[in-house]
Amino acid sequence: MSFTSWQYALFLPAVVLLYWRLPLRGRMGLLLAASYIFYGAWDARFLALLLTSTAIDFFCGLAIAGERHSALKVFAVASLPVAWLAGYPALQRLVPQLTAAPLDGAILGAAAAFPVVFTALYAALWRWPEARQRKAFLLLSILTNLGVLGFFKYFNFFGKSALALCAQLGFDPGWTLPHIILPVAISFYTFQSIAYAVDIYRGQAQPARDVLTFAAYLSFFPQLIAGPIERPNDLLPQFIKAATWEIADFHRGLRLILVGLFKKIFVGDNCALLANYAFDPKTELNAPWAVLGVVAFAFQIYGDFSGYTDIARGSARLLGIHLNWNFKFPYFARGPSEFWQRWHITLSAWFRDYVYIPLGGNRHGAARTLFNLWLTMLLAGLWHGASWIFVLWSAYHGALLILYRLVPGLNWLAESAEGPRWRVPLGMTLMFAFTLVGWAIFRCPNLAQLGAWFAAFGHWNNVGAVNWLKPTLWLLLHAAPLLLLQWLTWKSRDEIEFTHLPWAARGFIYTVLFLGIATSAATDVEFIYFQF
Repeated sequence: MSFTSWQYALFLPAVVLLYWRLPLRGRMGLLLAASYIFYGAWDARFLALLLTSTAIDFFCGLAIAGERHSALKVFAVASLPVAWLAGYPALQRLVPQLTAAPLDGAILGAAAAFPVVFTALYAALWRWPEARQRKAFLLLSILTNLGVLGFFKYFNFFGKSALALCAQLGFDPGWTLPHIILPVAISFYTFQSIAYAVDIYRGQAQPARDVLTFAAYLSFFPQLIAGPIERPNDLLPQFIKAATWEIADFHRGLRLILVGLFKKIFVGDNCALLANYAFDPKTELNAPWAVLGVVAFAFQIYGDFSGYTDIARGSARLLGIHLNWNFKFPYFARGPSEFWQRWHITLSAWFRDYVYIPLGGNRHGAARTLFNLWLTMLLAGLWHGASWIFVLWSAYHGALLILYRLVPGLNWLAESAEGPRWRVPLGMTLMFAFTLVGWAIFRCPNLAQLGAWFAAFGHWNNVGAVNWLKPTLWLLLHAAPLLLLQWLTWKSRDEIEFTHLPWAARGFIYTVLFLGIATSAATDVEFIYFQF
């Protein structure tokens, strides 16, 4: 169920109306049911993995805090994934359109073994010395979550890489790789699960003591599919204490949804037409189209992903729940560090707090700091997808982080608070150019296509205005309104905070937003980050 679908247009108001008529316990039950319906609409089998993460981290979180439960209760909750999968064939017969693919016997077997193995490990760890128990339960949570994520997201990638290496060596192992479907949102809720366990271990959060509340927290439908990646101290207390109705939240939620739909449908989907043509392997690129294509993709991915976040935050705000910022004018960054403080903020903060700082951060000298930056960016790239393209993209951004630290002129452009007035626009322009090269790497399906994109800059012959004038005007038509909105809201650093403007300016903004959505509503392009 996509945010831009008619189903969601009916689903969200129904949930909001019911939510405000229920007591706290009823709200948690409603949110859990709504979240499972929302997530199961893609493929009901994926619910088994979400239930698995719920069982793991509910009991591990309590165990890290020193609270023990009986093996029978642990087994009962851990059996939910296999119970779901066991009953799925009957559900599939009743609702055949959910998926046409049969259940894989190996997955069903692994699911059947999970409650037994997990309960046995849970019971065994309580016999360890008390000083080692907390860390042991933390590792059980992290390794189990990463193991599930690694299997579904990276098994085929490393398997194919191994087969390719064998072929290069002239050896045929005779392997046949299974067809593994990547579950939607697994990267997002897995990272949220890990943050939950780690923060409890660090003493920065308290565990949920009610499985219904924790399950609703982990599966909260507005941010389940593509974030923001929430921390337990930010989101969980909002599930424990009943929210109160505020008309300001209602108005802000509607504005967030409106701006998000505009950015996704009008900006992102229309810029996608140019980007898809430019990065199509069948297209014979020349230099102007190489530039147009990557600039169009820059606006496509920003409109698409920040638009998703706005709709997610707006949907949650209608329920009285506040989600974290994920984007703050990233293309106005003057350096790579600032860019990652403005782009996908919750993911950047996750890698900073749970990877970069545990690696040592900047506490062990300049060389170790640069290595930690590089490794953190490589892991962030692999998080985005199981492909060597993403490894290259992250290595490129890691190199930018190092370059801006080592080259004095670049460091001055990015971080100095003093200097001539032209320093700021120059720093923004240079960083945007570096960002565009990164987006070219990110967008290309393979290294051959990336090479073709770079080679296109050598083709300036016979490039007439007719070839690029119309697509340039198309790009300006769909990017300029977004830039105008950002200019009008620059002082507040909030793209939806335009209520302070004169009524004529507000009316103009609302007119542009509604017309943009209405004239582009038939595009129906899937959100880019659904694949991660």
